[in-house]
Amino acid sequence: MADLKQLAIVRDMAQQKERKTLQAFSAAQQQMSALQQQLDTLQQYKKDYVQQIMDTGQQGVTVANLVLLQNFLAKIDASLGQQRDIISRSELAMASRRSEWQKSRQYLDSISHLINKSEQELAAIEQKKQQKLADEFAMMAHYRKLKAKQ
Repeated sequence: MADLKQLAIVRDMAQQKERKTLQAFSAAQQQMSALQQQLDTLQQYKKDYVQQIMDTGQQGVTVANLVLLQNFLAKIDASLGQQRDIISRSELAMASRRSEWQKSRQYLDSISHLINKSEQELAAIEQKKQQKLADEFAMMAHYRKLKAKQ
């Protein structure tokens, strides 16, 4: 049976690690959300820009302006691709942080379970001692009664 004070120290350290890994996971989730919002903004910007081109295109566009518009759209598409790559890497990082947090949580739960089990074992041992003392007192009382009758 492990010493409860030592286990309590280990549990405290495990709790600190679990909090840190949870914070890292939470930060990764927030970053992922911000990156996704940036992607959504870029996509909306492209959609609005294409709509603006369509509206002005009905009035006629010069070849030079058309080339400029196509180049700008290509830059937007490149930015969208880069943002998707960043999101992919961020998803991997977030999955890693989730895994680290889950492992630290599982370790903390294991330590807590071990502490509970040790406390139950100590309580059972103490209960047996108390029962043994009660039995001895009862036996002594019975023995005194028998002796008093003699």
